[in-house]
Amino acid sequence: MGKHEKHEEKKSRIINLDDYRKKAPDLPEEEPEAELEYEDIFSGEEQESEAKRRRRRELRELPKAVYIISLVLLIAVAGLSLWINREHLTWDNIRESVKIQVKGEEIGDGFPVPITGANVYEGNFLSFDGGAVTLSNTALTAVNSTGTERFSVRHNLSAPVMRSAGNRYLLFNSGSKGYMALSGGRITAEGAAEADILAGGISHSGRFALGMESSYGASKLEVYMADGSLQYEYPFSNDYITAIAMNYDGTHGAVCTVHSEKGEMVSKLYIFDFNEEEPVTEYETRENMLLAAYWAENGSVYGVGDTALVMGQNYELSEYGYQGRQLTAFDLSLGKAFLSVSAYEHGGTSTLLVFSGSEEIGEKNPVRVELDGRVEAISSFGGTAGVLMGGEAVFLDYTTGMELGRAKAGDDAKGIALGSERRAYILGVSEIRTAEIT
Repeated sequence: MGKHEKHEEKKSRIINLDDYRKKAPDLPEEEPEAELEYEDIFSGEEQESEAKRRRRRELRELPKAVYIISLVLLIAVAGLSLWINREHLTWDNIRESVKIQVKGEEIGDGFPVPITGANVYEGNFLSFDGGAVTLSNTALTAVNSTGTERFSVRHNLSAPVMRSAGNRYLLFNSGSKGYMALSGGRITAEGAAEADILAGGISHSGRFALGMESSYGASKLEVYMADGSLQYEYPFSNDYITAIAMNYDGTHGAVCTVHSEKGEMVSKLYIFDFNEEEPVTEYETRENMLLAAYWAENGSVYGVGDTALVMGQNYELSEYGYQGRQLTAFDLSLGKAFLSVSAYEHGGTSTLLVFSGSEEIGEKNPVRVELDGRVEAISSFGGTAGVLMGGEAVFLDYTTGMELGRAKAGDDAKGIALGSERRAYILGVSEIRTAEIT
């Protein structure tokens, strides 16, 4: 029983919490504040979590915006690059580029390299895409910067003349009927004209034009699509065509002609829109034989004469005389006309004139560069003009007229073609070699 009583005694000591709360003294009412504090903390955590989730969403959305902007910029840069290099975007160039990417550029034995065939005239020698192109009496041949042959196309033209626009070439038989149009080493059109060919021109699009004799007048202009189909023709009753140039896409053309009027030589420069039956405009120059024509990408049109240069834009043409000096060489490229004139018939000093048809004739147009010898040939690349003079290749900054350097060209040198601003290809009697400055 004692044990039982003790047990009962312990049970009686259990504290009743309800009784304790009733008997407990009044305490400051901090619990509601604590509850509010807990609620504020909990609310802050929710806000912080929501902010983090919002930032994560923004971070996920940010790359999308960056990707879109980057893609737009990439497309814009690619589009600009394609536009700048559009003259090189032919099927042959693309195929060659893929070939180089897969196999690498073929490395040749270097220069000099022998000419395929013989009798390469200075006007049938040029540089394209860092290499050299020659038209001999048997073949059109292109080599790269290491001397490796890119292509060689045989022809049977007895008196071949070459006209080019980028990687497009027009070959025709001067004074005969045969012609051939090419894109790189691929023939796109060939045939025989109705009459003997007097002149020709080709555009970057592959459209080409021939000026030929006519049985119904003095001469006739015929314009062809890239595949050789006839697009346009225009007869000249009294004028003989001497030169033809086409704009970039071949929709317009400049045609130089000559005729005699009461014993006086009269040359004309006609501007054509091949969607119109008649010429858009014409410019007449007297006692000035127009030898070559050029339609630059900036819209400038040039007609090089033996005593004066005709040039202009937007069908507004004017004339610049050589002041009695003789034309010794010229080059039409980079939207400009490079002409060398000399006061002497043989030898003597020369003046290099650099014309910009998009600017008015004035103190700075043309740029004049005085040279100590007779210029025999001219070529240009980037900001450099290269002249062949006295067995040397002379490199000039054509904007300032400053000489950049000289290199040996050889005593038999008859042509120059710049492959870069510091390297020139030299046409010799039987080979192509290089001349460089450091």
